[in-house]
Amino acid sequence: MDFARIRWNIAFRKSMKKAIVYDLWLQPYLKLIPEIELPVLDLGCGSGNNTKYLLERNIGCISCDYSATALRKVAAHIPNAKTMLLDIRNPFPFSNDSISCVIADLSLHYFDWSTTKVIMERINNLLVKGGLLLFRVNSVNDYEYGAGRGKEIERHYYKWKGMKKRFFDNSDIDSLIEGKWKTINQKEVKIERYGKTKTAWEIAIRKE
Repeated sequence: MDFARIRWNIAFRKSMKKAIVYDLWLQPYLKLIPEIELPVLDLGCGSGNNTKYLLERNIGCISCDYSATALRKVAAHIPNAKTMLLDIRNPFPFSNDSISCVIADLSLHYFDWSTTKVIMERINNLLVKGGLLLFRVNSVNDYEYGAGRGKEIERHYYKWKGMKKRFFDNSDIDSLIEGKWKTINQKEVKIERYGKTKTAWEIAIRKE
């Protein structure tokens, strides 16, 4: 039984009627999103924060999540959204070199290191040459949201309160994106959207 999926479904069911609110982290990268007729993926879209931001700026996207309840919330609040049930631990249902941009906002830090590396490789394969990946992941300094708490399964990867979460330092980010990516931006940021300050890494990279 996939307890993580059940947990997310319950969380999104409780927040079903709450308005979708986004921050402006994508703003500096809008001019970099390719103006070509290929999809943009909102990978692990959750409530649809980034989907809403993009569609309001006439940037079409496919909103993907492995919680069906999350996708129902997206569809209820953003009627013109295109949604897809997708577990990013599995191979993507898209051809290689078929996507212009992938956005993965706080969705890549739930996995062991080998799985995380495989997901990054698959994202790279999806993107056209020069395609853009924009993502945020937990920082090791994200103390308000569990950094260093619980049982450490492997380096910087913890099980706490029934969830597995990864936290990244600068060397982890370097290791994750080495080889096939050109770095545009790599910085630690504070996010104020969640009630308590969240500390995360914000990364913008291109497929070489």
